[in-house]
Amino acid sequence: MNTSTREAKLAYIDQVFEHSSDFINKEAYIYQAQIQVCYLGTLVHYEDTYDTLVARLAHLDVKDNLIDQIALSPSTRVNVPLTELVNSILQGMLIIFPQEGYENIVMEPSSINSSRSIVEAQTENPIQTSLDAFTEDMYANISLIRRKMRVKDLYVQTYTLGAQLPREVAILYVEGQADPKVVQLIQNCLNENASMDISDVQGLMKALKQPSYSIVPTYLTSELPSTTKHNLMDGRVVIFLDHFPFSLSFPSIISDFWDVKTDKDQPTLYMYLYRIVRILSLIIAITMPGLYVVLNSVNPELLRIQLAVSITNSREGVPYPVLVELLMMLFIIEMVIEASIRLPKSIGPTITMVGGIILGQAVVQARLVSYFLIIVVAGSTIAHFTMGTYMNTVSIRLYKYVVILFCALYGILGLMSSIALFCFYLGTITTFEVPYLSLSTRRGKSK
Repeated sequence: MNTSTREAKLAYIDQVFEHSSDFINKEAYIYQAQIQVCYLGTLVHYEDTYDTLVARLAHLDVKDNLIDQIALSPSTRVNVPLTELVNSILQGMLIIFPQEGYENIVMEPSSINSSRSIVEAQTENPIQTSLDAFTEDMYANISLIRRKMRVKDLYVQTYTLGAQLPREVAILYVEGQADPKVVQLIQNCLNENASMDISDVQGLMKALKQPSYSIVPTYLTSELPSTTKHNLMDGRVVIFLDHFPFSLSFPSIISDFWDVKTDKDQPTLYMYLYRIVRILSLIIAITMPGLYVVLNSVNPELLRIQLAVSITNSREGVPYPVLVELLMMLFIIEMVIEASIRLPKSIGPTITMVGGIILGQAVVQARLVSYFLIIVVAGSTIAHFTMGTYMNTVSIRLYKYVVILFCALYGILGLMSSIALFCFYLGTITTFEVPYLSLSTRRGKSK
């Protein structure tokens, strides 16, 4: 290697990492061979790498061709361009500059283990299925899927997106099950936006040309490999984002509100029972708060006289109109839900108890809300969380306020109109040309 070229490359790398205190550039010896090594100390375990390399070369009787033996290793690359050298260092590689022969050798070292081990799911409750969950390591997640799906038709393709903040993305699909048009559209989006920096899921959705403002999600998330396996077999395309411990499955359809994939691990009759409960809960979650407004302030004549008297008595002494009373209570419930989710697990149950029991009882005794409203809010809140995924739960929580507004303005006609509007809206949504109101995502079924 030309000395001036070698020194120029080392100087350039030093300049790139001059503000990084974890960058290390030093001389080393492997037996009699002098080399220059560059790496990031926070990503590379240099001592283990050096010991492993020396032990691997110890069996050679003649130590004159040590550099050639290192270069011939299947885990190394030689004569890598300068720009790729910088990226290799950022990816945790060890760069070797020998005195002569090769320009450089990029070696995969012993890395500092900073990945979380495979543990049980933290945000999903697996029932009668495998308990392992995805981690932040994208390739470990693909390995989990490979172990559960030992089929030759499972295709895995990786992409690197971003110019300033490169991030790896992998798409998985089963040939013969996934719609080729959906696969092609996703591939085209990733290729067209290869230079777009993807720092979060919203950035990925922008690269995939998904709508930024949509009431219902156009994809499914899961941290369970068993659920992701079912999504793949159902013809969906799964995307993994490196350092994101969830899978993203495309496209999403209407049945995702009540179709939980792990239900298939239980008897068929039980599965249909769960789905019926979720469909009824979907109707209750959307309509119950708005129906309370209709029957109390707009169309009370729809009630039987006994029930109307009972509801009227429960609101005796309440100083607020029905709409204000309902919105105030729903806002309190929203705060309790968010607090219980964001707080540590040791505090979350306490906040739930304080907000759900103590605060609820206090506002009733203070005559700020009616007893009947507590039943309505509690019932609709419980109905929310029976949905298939948490994101679908949020979409229903959001749209119920639209239903309440229509009910307050137009009564029972507003309730029916808001439900019809929701159905029309779902009919306009497509994900990679798959209508949201499709009954199946499998190739060959109705789209």
